[in-house]
Amino acid sequence: MKQMLAFCLATAAFAFTVEPVRAVDKDEVNRAISRGVKGLRSMRQPDGKWPHAQIGATALAGLTLLECGVGADDRDVVAAADAVREASVRLTHTYSLALSILFLDRLGDADDVPLIESLMVRLLAGQNPSNGSWTYDCPAIGDLEVRRLRAKIVGRKERTERREITKPDIKRTEKDLAPEIREQLRGLEMGLAQPQPGFPGGPVMFGIGDNSNTQFATLAMWVGRRHGLPVNRALTRVDRRFRSSQQADGGWSYTGMPMPVMHGGPFPDAIADSSASMTCAGCLALAIVDGATLEYNCENKVKGKELNLGDDKHLKKGLEAIGGIIDNPKHLRPQGPENQWMPQNGGVGGRTYYFLWSLERVAVALNLDTIGKKDWYGWGAEILLENQGPNGLWYGEYGDSGADTCFALLFLKRANLARDLSAQIKNQVKDPGERELKGITLDQFRAKKGMKPGIESKDSKPLRKPTPKAAQTESGRLADALVKAEPARRTEIIDTMESERGVKYTEALASAIPNLEGEAHRKARAALANRLTRMKDETLAEYLQDEDAEIRRAAALAVGQKESKALLPSLISMLRDPEISVVRAAHASLKALTGQDFGPALKATREERDRAVLKWIEWWSKQRKKSDKE
Repeated sequence: MKQMLAFCLATAAFAFTVEPVRAVDKDEVNRAISRGVKGLRSMRQPDGKWPHAQIGATALAGLTLLECGVGADDRDVVAAADAVREASVRLTHTYSLALSILFLDRLGDADDVPLIESLMVRLLAGQNPSNGSWTYDCPAIGDLEVRRLRAKIVGRKERTERREITKPDIKRTEKDLAPEIREQLRGLEMGLAQPQPGFPGGPVMFGIGDNSNTQFATLAMWVGRRHGLPVNRALTRVDRRFRSSQQADGGWSYTGMPMPVMHGGPFPDAIADSSASMTCAGCLALAIVDGATLEYNCENKVKGKELNLGDDKHLKKGLEAIGGIIDNPKHLRPQGPENQWMPQNGGVGGRTYYFLWSLERVAVALNLDTIGKKDWYGWGAEILLENQGPNGLWYGEYGDSGADTCFALLFLKRANLARDLSAQIKNQVKDPGERELKGITLDQFRAKKGMKPGIESKDSKPLRKPTPKAAQTESGRLADALVKAEPARRTEIIDTMESERGVKYTEALASAIPNLEGEAHRKARAALANRLTRMKDETLAEYLQDEDAEIRRAAALAVGQKESKALLPSLISMLRDPEISVVRAAHASLKALTGQDFGPALKATREERDRAVLKWIEWWSKQRKKSDKE
């Protein structure tokens, strides 16, 4: 639905070019940073941690303060560092492992090197060797290793003299690693099915993994290689993963893997949608791998053509995709209703700040001032300046822990977590320019349409909805008549809209539902779902991807009502929908169709929802294997 309109607007947006300029006032940005730092400090708890169950939030806060110019001897930084050190001994959470490595490395205290080494070994042990990914957890270390690390922490507390600061430009080698670490690494080399020295022993059970955990682990790998950890094999797996899973639109999805479907399904090769954040993750991962290869070739005097990141076609394609999902600063946009999508008073939220930090990491690491001829910094800074709260904080899906404020501050500071990578590849990567859409095929357009914009409203709904005003369309007039009708008349109108043929009635119901209450709201929703049960699976699959949340919700319920098991993979993918009513509908249909329930729970966190999706995917993969054998 609305495909031709969406295509025309997409083409217009891509065809517009301007000379990029800085669109934000530097003093205004600095004031926002100062307020943000003050707000972030206010969130520290008496125990030195920021309010989150995982220590990674505290490591991120400490890292952010350092990047914002706060000294390593500042009380908030010291408190964060002490909390991270204490938690690091038994840490297995992937995000936290990676962020702790980044924070301790940035802190530069030589006494933290044993912790960094141990955290790195756990990350190396947690990579799935078959697909190069990480999931939420890595193997735990054994009691012997715990005692060794605790002794190191106690030793540093007992010393009072000035500590040595590590120099980031001096690279260590494996010979510099602690004997215990080298022994653990030999255990990993022998194979994860063997008991490993320093670990409890036994085989490691890997999950499917995802590109979000994987990008953090990959960034930690880049830091770890400077500390002497052998990361080349792990990075080779990462390289293989991202190059083999890049989608037709140039982006990457969260899982980075094909969604399994039963034989006879309408989309046998369907893959989960690309997303803005994961596309940034893919580009950063490729740049890190290329940078590590450059370094290896130089150190080992490898002969042959010198590697140049500018020749990396996968990286270029990914950057082109990113260029298509960012915008120029507001005063550089062309005039026209299709471009007036930014709300008057900000209003972004969801995972917007996570995306902006992902964008900033890529652009800064690759030394890019523009992407797709777009001033990415001016655009993002405008969004952040408009959405900073009176207390200096930013609030999206990760606001309560301070993470969204960290993401925003790191963006505004242009923080570079891979400075040595940037120096190594200077002038190699160029802005690929705007992507041409001339002669685009339907399959290519559908692939591009799947790329999520990354910018979300406070209730996690995408802001960009280039649709005609409802009152100007026939479906809009029908919706308006339904909303304004007397209660006794509404039931008759809803019944008519449910039974009549024509897309206009589907659109009318979807447009009216948000403005209805009580019994009328319930009946209209039921009518919309019933309408869609009459659709073929191919059409229903399109509705599952519709821009209107009410239509996606109704389509998800219709899949369950008409028992369309061929669309089960699409329902699994919808468990990550930004609209919670859509998630609930998809979950209900999954339970009805399969007799299984892997979640997510009603008030599940994003991490819990991601875990539930992976469980559904694992279960469905097993069902497909059984079907293949039969």
